[in-house]
Amino acid sequence: MTTFFLDTNILWWYFVKNSKNHQQIKLYLDELILDAQNSFIINEFVLIELFHLLIKKKGNEGYKLASILLNERYPFIEFKYNLLHVSDLNNVLQILFKYGTTTSIGGRDSTIIYSMNRHKVKDIITNDKGFENVEFITVHNPLK
Repeated sequence: MTTFFLDTNILWWYFVKNSKNHQQIKLYLDELILDAQNSFIINEFVLIELFHLLIKKKGNEGYKLASILLNERYPFIEFKYNLLHVSDLNNVLQILFKYGTTTSIGGRDSTIIYSMNRHKVKDIITNDKGFENVEFITVHNPLK
């Protein structure tokens, strides 16, 4: 069984039908989703960033889609709420310190790395090259 972390860019392209990479991402993810051996997680920061993009770029339509994502739940995506304690934030700070000065890893990316480490997830589906610098992460880029 493989658990994948889904990055915001992948979710955007998957859910927004007229986005530039929708078809390619949809074909890639649908194949993985149909395999019952796979599961997918996202954290609260990816979810919030996706909401922001949907509302900013799609207005009312984006708000409706964000509401569906939050309230209806897609059965193949599990939401992980990780940053509930100061110790969690300290761990994110340590990750940001480790990668933030030498790579393109930023604050949101640090929360992803923390979530992946906490839940023992080694695979991420993203178009973000910064994750290639993280030793324990295997990057799956459907656009390559």
